[in-house]
Amino acid sequence: MKANKLLTLLKNGGTGIGLFADIDSSIVAEGLAGLGFDFIFVDQQHGLIGDKDMLGMITAINTTECTPIVRVSSNEPGAIMRALDYGALGVVCPLVNTGEEAARFVEATRYPPEGGRSWGPMRPNIHYGSDYTLEANNQILAIAQIETREAIDNLDDILATPHLDGILVGPNDLGFTYGNWPKAMPDDKQVVEAMKRVAKACAEKGIFAGIHCGDTAMAREMFDWGYRFASVSTDIGYLLKAASETLETLRGGKESLPGY
Repeated sequence: MKANKLLTLLKNGGTGIGLFADIDSSIVAEGLAGLGFDFIFVDQQHGLIGDKDMLGMITAINTTECTPIVRVSSNEPGAIMRALDYGALGVVCPLVNTGEEAARFVEATRYPPEGGRSWGPMRPNIHYGSDYTLEANNQILAIAQIETREAIDNLDDILATPHLDGILVGPNDLGFTYGNWPKAMPDDKQVVEAMKRVAKACAEKGIFAGIHCGDTAMAREMFDWGYRFASVSTDIGYLLKAASETLETLRGGKESLPGY
């Protein structure tokens, strides 16, 4: 089976850099993946992406060295298994608040005897190789998203889940549950301490800690805290930022931006 490049990178001590894809476009996904990002989260929770779009986007990402990972809309086994059968090499499950919810999620990502994933990997067999079934449990990343105060309270139980590979912190929602307005880089002391606690606890348990970041400055700081992978902004975020900078430059009389 073709190796999961992000998993290999993390196991070798590296840090992963990616983004969220919210636009339902395989062309956009392929273009961004080809730039050299380590992974792309195909976002079915908050993005505009249906199952047909997801298949096209995973297929497009597979033309590059980038690792396709799907954030499913909820902790529903059928949706998790479908993302994997479409060729995702990892799944992010949102709103995992307890050890029981983490176990339910991971169960759907692993073939027996480690889990209860139903067998039928038509596309993975084509793209990743005929030994996919034998290797999938060792190559699929199961990433639980922690984004509530309840999840922080239950962090030890969540991290004790067998075969859980990673944690993704959602700082916007996490701050919301502590009584703050959603913010990519929270400044509330309790939220900051919770974020640091996740990075430290994951390192102690041998689990990869990840976080969503609003910009590169935040990503650098999170790596300094011990986070191992970071999604930095979104496809729509990059599009709007570049377009707004062009308008500001031309209408404000600033020096023209390079490129097109």
